[in-house]
This record gives sequence, C-alpha cells and structure tokens, in this order.
Amino acid sequence: MTKQPDRDILAEIGRLLQYHEALGIREYPRIRMLDRFLQVQERPSPAGAKNKSRPRTGKTAGTEKHVFDPDLARSVTLRDVREEIGDCTRCPLHKTRSSIVFGHGPQTAKLVIVADAPGLEDDRLAEPAQGAAGDLLEKMLSAIGLSREEVYITTLVKCFPGVGAQPGETEIKTCLPFLFRQIEIICPAVICAMGMQAAQVLLHSRKSIFQLRGRFYNFNDLCSSALQEKIVLMPSLHPSLLLENADLKKASWIDLQMIQKKLEENS
Repeated sequence: MTKQPDRDILAEIGRLLQYHEALGIREYPRIRMLDRFLQVQERPSPAGAKNKSRPRTGKTAGTEKHVFDPDLARSVTLRDVREEIGDCTRCPLHKTRSSIVFGHGPQTAKLVIVADAPGLEDDRLAEPAQGAAGDLLEKMLSAIGLSREEVYITTLVKCFPGVGAQPGETEIKTCLPFLFRQIEIICPAVICAMGMQAAQVLLHSRKSIFQLRGRFYNFNDLCSSALQEKIVLMPSLHPSLLLENADLKKASWIDLQMIQKKLEENS
C-alpha cells in the first residue's frame, strides 16, 4: 500500500508534468541524477525490435489558405451559415455529439473567441463555453470590461469529440470552412484562439500554446491586403487549463490586457 507522503510526491510530480506539457516540454535531458532517481539501468534493445514511433510529417490541419471575401457579410448572415451546416454528418464527430454547437454572440462583435472543441456541457446545452470553464471565461471578460453578450464565442469544430478526446485532422479540415465564414462575416478586430489546437491550426504552427501566446499575429488566412493590419490573432490559454493550474492565470491576464488595449485602439 502506498504511503501518504509517497502519494503526495506522486501527485506533485503529476502536476509538474502536466505544467511542463502545457509549456511544450516533451522530453528531458538524460543525466546521472535522473538515472539515479528513476533507478533505471541501460538495457540493450531486444534483437529484431522495431521502433513503432511514427515520424512527424510537419503538416498541420488546415494548412490551406482561405481566400477572404470582403463583401460576404453583405449577402450572407451567420444564420445562413448555420442552416448550411444543417444536421451535419460530414465527419465522424456526428457520432459523438448530441448537439451542434455553432457559436454564440453578435454579428457585430469586435472580439471573436475560438476554442478547440465543444465540451460535454456545451454539447448538452448546445451553447459554447458552458460549465465551470464558461463561468471563469465570463469573469475574465468582465475583468477587461466585456460581457459574454458582446463577444462572439465559437469553436474550431462544432461537435463534441467525446470525453477526453480531441478532434483529428480530418474533422478539423471538414469544419474549418464554416469557422472561416463566421469570422469573415463578423470581421472582428481581434480573434482570441483559446487553446493549443485552435492556435496551432489558425497560425499553421506546431509550437505549444506557451510559445505562441503573449503577442499578436496578423491573421493572414482571412485578410486581404487592405485588411492585413485590421484583424489580429492572440493565442491564449483555455479557462479549463486555468482551472487545473491557477498559477497560469497571470499569463492569461497579460493576454487579456493586451486584447483590451487593442480593442480600445480600434473603438
């Protein structure tokens, strides 16, 4: 039976590893002290053993550029896009969802928040950013003088991928055109990609959210030359991550303050 001090140490190690994963740390240098701690000895690989790891291709879902149509909002509404999605069965995610979570907020929003995928509560209520994470997001928005009703909130994909699951490349590519149309119609001043997948896909990057956050990027996917300086994207941390690790709230607050300043400049 594991003693309480041992359980406490294991829990602390688990939290540290989770924090390092969020930072994008995937490996550690092999040093003598680490060997001694893990009590690991080098062993030769069995004869004929094969390496089952797959090489990374370097490709990121959604690498195709989207052509911006500055006149789209004059002829198409968000309701039209929702009707086009219909009772979607274009990808396997329709098997894990109860509801399509399209998005919520005004078509005139200056800030669009894009999370990775709907959560379980989002799926149940057919609205994005529900539950404890949604409550925290409302407090975060309130801290920079915004209400949920002033912001458009949506997700990279519109269907719940299942508990503990993330959407795959095929699902993201299938849903991405609808997200682009949403952003295109709203034409916000700022897009906040809240989550690793949303940030990586929209910026065509494999960097971790901690490597990407803390600065603005021109959102070239949707920007014609005339709008290249108008729409900017800020990668930031999802509220669910902040609920798991309160130490990360300071980094998120810095991002929010930068968004607030940018919105004030565009008001």
